[in-house]
Amino acid sequence: MLDSAFVKEYLDTHLEERQVNKVQHGFPSPRYWNELTVPMDEITEDRRRLQKDGRQAGVYLYIGVPYCIKTTPGKCGYCLFPVEEFRGNDALEDYYGYVEREAELYRERWEGSVLTTAYFGGGTSNLYRPHMYHKIMDLVRSFFPDISPAADVTLEGIPQLFTRDKMQAIRDSGMNRISMGVQQVNERLNSLSGRKQTTRHVVQSLEWAREFGLAANVDVIFGWPRQTVETMLEDLETLVSWEVHDITHYELNVGGPTDFALNRFHELPSTLSNLEMYREARDFLLDRGYEQHGAYSFRKPGDPTTRLFREGYRPETTRDTSDAVGLGYAAVSFFGDASLGDGRSWSFINQRNLALYKKAIDEGRFPIERGFRHQPADWLLATLFRKLLSMEIDRAGIRRAMNVDVYEEFATIWDALAERDLAEIEPDRIRLVGDGPFYTPLVSALLAEERYRALREREAHAKKAGLVLVDDEGAEHG
Repeated sequence: MLDSAFVKEYLDTHLEERQVNKVQHGFPSPRYWNELTVPMDEITEDRRRLQKDGRQAGVYLYIGVPYCIKTTPGKCGYCLFPVEEFRGNDALEDYYGYVEREAELYRERWEGSVLTTAYFGGGTSNLYRPHMYHKIMDLVRSFFPDISPAADVTLEGIPQLFTRDKMQAIRDSGMNRISMGVQQVNERLNSLSGRKQTTRHVVQSLEWAREFGLAANVDVIFGWPRQTVETMLEDLETLVSWEVHDITHYELNVGGPTDFALNRFHELPSTLSNLEMYREARDFLLDRGYEQHGAYSFRKPGDPTTRLFREGYRPETTRDTSDAVGLGYAAVSFFGDASLGDGRSWSFINQRNLALYKKAIDEGRFPIERGFRHQPADWLLATLFRKLLSMEIDRAGIRRAMNVDVYEEFATIWDALAERDLAEIEPDRIRLVGDGPFYTPLVSALLAEERYRALREREAHAKKAGLVLVDDEGAEHG
């Protein structure tokens, strides 16, 4: 357990530093995903064992697209995800053929599984032409004839690429929700990303979604270059006036060789300014009847099309089981359960080089780039990272599933957070309160600090012993 003095100093030092959101990869960071061979037969065996024992979670299916339209600056100025420049529908549909072939590699492995969530992301998934949405859902149904009636089936896209024909095809295919990456309603601020998006694009897309009975979420970012509390609230007021019931409002991730990090860092609000934005946005939305369902998720009751979805969080289960399967370029998968024992739970990522992704499929291989074999301490942290997004940890449920009391395991951290009114500790749960949800990335990093020390030490020993792995791109992994 971390020393209480270290925890207090860590919080004092980091509360004013810029945060990095780890929703996509959870725990640990991909820099530690050094297994170049992932035992898919072992995972299949364990999935069937969980089915037999009645413990299997429904499958969360992700299908990604590598392509985005070209912007100046590149990658919308801030995006940290691997993407390729869009080169036309022929290339996109050729790529989709590879996704179909990758899915076939899983056919027997998914037998008996129930689909509870599907998310079509990217990249930019509304680059597809209308007929492709039917192909995508036909593929999904061919593998998962048992789709939960409450399943959330979401397609992610950007407003300027939606058309009425696409929206109708999305609905007719069996998808039931869209998620729009609006980022900024303010056209002047949005133009810093190089996008050609207009307010009319957003309004028209929302109107089409309503026409066809699709639930619609809008993503907006705070902490944007040149953004103020006033411009942020103007955007939120506009979304409320448009009767957007689902709003995801999250802090800008800044890093890597992006335009915002390299050329606009001086225009970014400070972390304390971002905290003020978070408070003002939260209070504004709560005052207008929205409920906060997660660190970044706000929902207003009363929309009959609303789907219970939170990115990175599985609301339909409180168990410690995860079965998230990612198909396509750079897609991430998670599989595991505390009952499986040491080293039987996995995180892995597909090739982030499109040519290598296709090469693996052509050779009849799973296109996995590398993975991480979880020990119990890792799986506990991965579970906590997911649960924190809902602002609440089921202390009693984790105790039953993993035989661990998460308060006792991390008491110095929870006590320090409670002293700062960032968390409340109860016998059966721990909740993030006040500014706590804003600091979710910081809380996650602090919970993982001790385990990361052990992983760094293991990595150092491996390098010293010469146990360095080399992948297909010539990169070394300790």
